[in-house]
Order: sequence, then C-alpha cells, then structure tokens
Amino acid sequence: MAYEQIYYNGTVITIDKEEQIGNWVAIGDGKIVAVGSGEGIPKEGMDALEKIDLHGATVLPGLYDAHCHVMPTGFFLNSANLLETKCIDDVLDLLRIQAKDKMPGEWIFGAGFMSQNMKENRYPNKDELDLVTKDHPIMITAQTLHGGSLNSKALSLIEIPDVDGVGRDEYGELDGVLLSDDAFFPTMSKVMGLLPKERLKDFIDECAQYGASKGVTSIIGLIGQFVEGDTDVEIIESGKGSFPVNFTTFYQTWNLENIKRYDLPRIGGCLTLDGAGFEYTMALNEPYPERPERRGFLIHTDEEVYQLISEAHAQGIQTAFHALGDRAIDQLLYVYNQVIGEQGAKDLRHRVEHFSLPTDAHMDLAAKLGLVCSMQPAFTGLWGEPVNGYYDLLLGRERASRMEVFPEIIKRGGIICGGSDSPVTLVDPVFGIACLINNPDPRRNVSVTDAIKIFTINAAYSVHQDTQKGSIEPGKDADLTIIDKNPYEYADSKEIYNTKVLKTIKNGVCTFAK
Repeated sequence: MAYEQIYYNGTVITIDKEEQIGNWVAIGDGKIVAVGSGEGIPKEGMDALEKIDLHGATVLPGLYDAHCHVMPTGFFLNSANLLETKCIDDVLDLLRIQAKDKMPGEWIFGAGFMSQNMKENRYPNKDELDLVTKDHPIMITAQTLHGGSLNSKALSLIEIPDVDGVGRDEYGELDGVLLSDDAFFPTMSKVMGLLPKERLKDFIDECAQYGASKGVTSIIGLIGQFVEGDTDVEIIESGKGSFPVNFTTFYQTWNLENIKRYDLPRIGGCLTLDGAGFEYTMALNEPYPERPERRGFLIHTDEEVYQLISEAHAQGIQTAFHALGDRAIDQLLYVYNQVIGEQGAKDLRHRVEHFSLPTDAHMDLAAKLGLVCSMQPAFTGLWGEPVNGYYDLLLGRERASRMEVFPEIIKRGGIICGGSDSPVTLVDPVFGIACLINNPDPRRNVSVTDAIKIFTINAAYSVHQDTQKGSIEPGKDADLTIIDKNPYEYADSKEIYNTKVLKTIKNGVCTFAK
C-alpha cells in the first residue's frame, strides 16, 4: 500500500482509547492511514512518496486552543506590547515608538496593560496619552480585555456609553479610562468597526499564523462582540479552509437569530456573566482583600441567562458563557441545572468558560450535568505561584489555592478542555501542557496523559469533533504537532517549559516548520 508520507523514528503519542504509543505514522489524502511500532521505516509492502525521519522527536495529535479571542489576538500582535511596563512613562514611551511610522489620523494601539504592574497602580488618562500625540487616536487595552484607556482624539471619534466604569475627572468630563465590560466592550467594538475590512482580515490571518507556529491545528474562536457589525464572523465563516488553522466559531451574541445566518450549532463563547480579577470585577461571594468594598458583580440576571440557555437547549444548540468567580459560576451552573432538569440532557456539551474559582459543589454539579470546563492552564503558570503570586495578592492564600484546581475537577469526573484566552495569554498549548504537568503549585499538577488530552481529544469533544480529530487514529484528520521533547520523559523537569514546536501539520499539509 502506498502512502503519501510516513513519519518514522520518533515517539507517536496517539491519545486513542488504549493510549497507545507508536513510533511511526502514515498519512494520505489528508487523513491518518496507519500508526504502528517497529524499528526503522515500516515495511511489509508499505511504501510512501515521502519518508520523514523524526530523529527522535515526538508526534502529538494536532493541538487545539479551545478558547481564543481571534480578532483581539491579531490586534495584540499589531500593538505596542505593554506587558513589561512598570510605570505610565514606560507606556507612553512604547506608544511613541508605535506612533513613529503612522500616517496622520492612523490609530495607535497598546495591549497587555496591567495596572497592578504600574508604580502608579492605575491606568493612564487621556491627558497623559495626549502627551504621546494629539494627531492620532490612541487606545490601550488591559491584558484581560476588561478595561482600557483612550486619548482625546479617540474620544472625539467614539461615543462612550453612559454606564458604570466610565472614568471622569473633577469637572465631570471623560478622563479616558474605562473599567467595566459595559464601558469597554462596546468602545473597542466601535474602534474595530472603524478599521477597514482588509485590516481585520489581516488580524485574523496573523492570529492563525501565530497559532500554527505554536503547534495549533484547531482554534475554537470566540468571534463577534469586539467588532461593530460582527464583521469578523463574516470573514472567518466565508474563509473556512483558507487559514493555516481550522477555525470553529462560537458567535458571541445573545440573539439566537444571528447564528442562523451562518447555520452554526453553537452560541456564546465568552459572553460575560462577570468581569475579571485584575479589574476587581470577577464576581465573588466574599470581597477582595485589597479592595474590601468590592466583590465584583453579576452582569446579567438569572432570568436573562435562563432565557438564552432554555431557548438554545430546546433548539439543540450548544452554549458557552464566561464565569470566573464563584458567584458567577453558581449563577450559570444552577441555570444549566434547571434547563437540563426541565428539558432533559441532549449531549449538547454546554461549556463553562474559565471556571476559575469553583466550590466542591460546583465541581460535582458540572460533572453530573456533563458540562465542559473550558479552562486556561497558562493562568496558573503565570500567576499561581503558591507564595506572593498574583492570585495570592488578589484573593488571599486560601482562595488562591482554590483557583483552577484541575486535579480536583478530573477526580470528580469533570471534563476540561484547554485554551489560552489569547491575547490574555498568547496562543501556546505546549506551554499550557507544561503548566498542567509541572505547575508552580504542585497541587495543580495532572498526569501527562490528562494534560495532553486537555489540549487534544477533550478540546475536540467540547465542540463535537472527537470522531474527526483529537487523537492519532486511522480515518481521522491528519492533524499533527511535532515537538522536540517527549513530555513523559520531562514531566519532573522544568525543562518541559523549553519544549519547542518543530512542525505543525493540518489535514496532511505542513503549516509551520521550524
């Protein structure tokens, strides 16, 4: 039998039901044709047009990013990167560099801002941003996307909603700082809506290319909400197959009629039921230690959430909602519980995005209802240090230890799929797997097999693609990620964090090679 390609002389981690390990895999016509073990190139009548020696590298099923803000990721990649700034002057300096090559009137963007990193412990206001330029509109976004700032030129172009979280100066005038979802989401949407469609397409292309460079073959994209008119949904749905990754769209809308234009079987994604921790808007049952006057808030009523889930469930449509804090998780899970109790389970695989601070009862109920917990292991790798990490500073040690408790969810029979929340943390499932295996807080460690499943078969399962993708088995799509280290051999070493992607293959076609 002739194959198009045989990859041999490596380790092939299949993630099939038997969890087999092979050392060669054959592909043809965009599909996995055979997997096996044995020294050298497989023989017994098998031949291939191309034989690729892996030289000991490891082959994984094509990796997923199960929670990615596609257009904002491209936006981040084209913005001044503010992640390492430590004071407002640092921010202004980077924006000045960004402004150098801009034509008059062109937007200047900064992304990745964290007020907690600032000496001033706040966002820059319009007057400070005006020191960069008054001839260009400027917008900076929080690393979480749940806040931002604009200069005077930008404010003159955008009608800012009159809602909570809109900053004002001592004279009652807008100061350019927006610190709530109701304030910032529609503002960013209006800004993106002013950009040419070709620029938005560039953002999406660059997200896809970046994902492929990180070993990603499939992105579950949270599309809509951040572009007025939801042009990004149109671009992705009309361009299926033309990107270096497979996009699966969660249309971020509260209107079921919108998804019917594209014949989508799912709705939602990061429809926010609460905010974000670093903006003190994540909905908690108890106040924030540093801000005892605040405990976040619920953005929607139980009735609003129930209405959408009930209608979607009745029509056989999968749903997903952003719920970070214990109070928001409680709201969502008990609405799911009511709807499933009234209408019956339908294997729709409804999702809870983030599921960051669940109680024991929440974890048990999620498993009982068959919900998928769509989580971001990189969060704990970056912020979950057991002593003096960001989670400790934000929530105190006791609650910080309950953030993203992956082993507890798995032990209770819960299903976790892994994403990045890019651009909150950029697309990088190999880093996510390392954070699951060798976490800064060992209480969050899971087995190597479970870690890989979270970014492969579990992610495929979360959008009903597990019969087509997510494991290396004959008949499935030839989506493969080749890395330079076997994670089973490096599980106990910090070297696992230095794992490199060597090659990304989507439907049998190489989309990235180092």
